[in-house]
Amino acid sequence: MLSRRTFLTVSGAALTAPGWASFTTSAPVLAAAAHTDDRVTVDEPLLNVIDGVVANAQQLDEQHGAAGAEFVADQFHSVARLLRVGSYTPATGQRLAAALAQLAQTTGFMDYDALRDGRAQRWYLTGLHAAHAAHDRPLTASILALMSNQAITLGQITDALQLAPASQEAAAHAPAPVRALIAARASLAHAAAGDLTSFRHARDATLTHLDHLTAGEPAPRWAAYVSPTELDAITGRGLVTLATHLPHQQHTLLTEAEPLLRNRADTDATSVSQRSALRHGVLLALAHTRTGNLDQAAATTRAALNRLDTVASPRILQLLHQLRGHLADHAHRNAHLRGLVTDLETPFPPARAARGRTYR
Repeated sequence: MLSRRTFLTVSGAALTAPGWASFTTSAPVLAAAAHTDDRVTVDEPLLNVIDGVVANAQQLDEQHGAAGAEFVADQFHSVARLLRVGSYTPATGQRLAAALAQLAQTTGFMDYDALRDGRAQRWYLTGLHAAHAAHDRPLTASILALMSNQAITLGQITDALQLAPASQEAAAHAPAPVRALIAARASLAHAAAGDLTSFRHARDATLTHLDHLTAGEPAPRWAAYVSPTELDAITGRGLVTLATHLPHQQHTLLTEAEPLLRNRADTDATSVSQRSALRHGVLLALAHTRTGNLDQAAATTRAALNRLDTVASPRILQLLHQLRGHLADHAHRNAHLRGLVTDLETPFPPARAARGRTYR
């Protein structure tokens, strides 16, 4: 139960040891406390309501980003109270714990998106405990992979490289869509380390699992967003990262990234995946800029900015400021870029965005 508003981030064993323990130790058997007359009975209709809350929270995250973090956290606490004081069978206890784990994962990613990294870590660790209690290894794998990706952002590359294989081991017997997602997320740790060979191996694993995904192997509902488009976008993100570590191969890597990013960047405005479309649209514009495709960079940036009315993501605003710096370096060569650089500066001042506020 998270009650404080501010948390410091952790690293090293404090972060990685709970990750490995979450699937290498025996899971508990959940059972309700002694029955009392005023206890809520957790039955199938109530579980269906909770499942709907979880699904809607995930859609809120995918469509609008960080804005609903406090609302989703409230739903977590409501379900946690049922687990503490409700009347239920062990099987129902596992379903409640699985719902808790999904809500913790969603809230954690929302806090990560809002630059609240300490809180995000605590939510992820809480989610690991809940997934462990639910005997849900695929969900454990997903949370570990998100922890690895966050460690990259924090500059904790060693932690990221330890959490990535933990996530893959936890996903070893998961449905193909989950294994594909975990392999794609693991590739980002290798990209952050500048390890092109391991990155390629992770990409090959993603494509292998993708073959089973397209054959129709079902995914958990929380992984319903996994698609070839999303997996390609994650790989494209890794290639953009690799290009910063391997300057002699920068043009080749960025050229390879562009088509992988484009399908997600061009996502229709009516799709749920607006946050992902915005993030990868900005990355595509960055790739265009660094390869000298300045007209495409300008058009892609404009298209990405159109999503800011619906997506709240201070982390993506930071990425936009990074893009602005690259665009400014070329503005003297392209009239479209000069106006764009001004537009990027005016509504999104870098100092204020870095403090984690959302501007629209």
